[in-house]
Amino acid sequence: METAFKIWRSSLVLALLICSFKSGAQTCCSGGVPISSNLGLPPEDAGWLQASLRYDLNLLNTLKSGAKTLEDDSRSRKTHSVLFQMGYSFTSRLSVDALFSWVRQERVIQQFGQTDFTQTNGLGDAVLLFKYRLWNAKKNASSFSAGLGIKAPTGAADLRNDDGLAIIADLQPGTGAWDKVMWAQGVIQFADRPGMNLSMTSVWSIKGVNEDYLDTQQYRFGKEWQGLLSWSDRHRLGTKNIDLVLVGRFRTVQEDKVNGQILPNTGGKWLFVQPGLSYWYRPDIFLSAYAEWPVYGQVQGTQTAPSFRFNAGVFYRLSLKKQEELLPLF
Repeated sequence: METAFKIWRSSLVLALLICSFKSGAQTCCSGGVPISSNLGLPPEDAGWLQASLRYDLNLLNTLKSGAKTLEDDSRSRKTHSVLFQMGYSFTSRLSVDALFSWVRQERVIQQFGQTDFTQTNGLGDAVLLFKYRLWNAKKNASSFSAGLGIKAPTGAADLRNDDGLAIIADLQPGTGAWDKVMWAQGVIQFADRPGMNLSMTSVWSIKGVNEDYLDTQQYRFGKEWQGLLSWSDRHRLGTKNIDLVLVGRFRTVQEDKVNGQILPNTGGKWLFVQPGLSYWYRPDIFLSAYAEWPVYGQVQGTQTAPSFRFNAGVFYRLSLKKQEELLPLF
């Protein structure tokens, strides 16, 4: 068994290194469905079941051309997402996460005194991610983990408006394509302050092709990479724990392609900052919320870009081991 784990671990590291040189990455769609940035539950020992339910609101009200912000408020986008994630640790090293989404997308265009409103909603795409803890420190919770997964096209990608006209790809709840996902995370717990953590997460996504876009075309979303640097510090509030959190998120997305040709006005680079907090109601339950603002953005061509994002939810974990085998959580 130990030999098999070593072989599996070596193969995983090699695959991640190769892919980091050959590919970029991307999220579910340019409209801002936050699958990649919410992927990956905390590392746990064997026998732990985890679950997370989150609501995410993403506002795209800023019109940009390259890195320049245009004085134009005729277009706006809004994405509501409900994200349910479950994870189970088979051993202290091997675990699996599954993420499911429900999405509502809204777009408003105001021109010449007329308002055009388009909305879609429904089940979004799902991700299955297998993770392996490659290293962990014996004296604290510091660790490094990597994972491989797939995104399944469980969401609709062929919805039409009330007039029967096809809706563009980035307003659909799903992408209509199978994607490959690569994930890596390092967590550092400081020896002189156990309640303080620094984590670094990278998520790569290689997009597949929707072979039935608009019935006759092929659509591929651009490759994407996201990097998150997160700092958290724990404080006592009465008998409860509160974590203060600050996250920096960088996202780069290549251009989409239709029938193998680059689609104009897609792709870009963004840097975001996320302040937030987590409230530990019990050692196995916490509530968390954060807000996000763009610090920098550069798009290809002219696009409606992110303006503000809000994310809140609840996390729960349960050990399936016998209680006498457990160690105190705090």
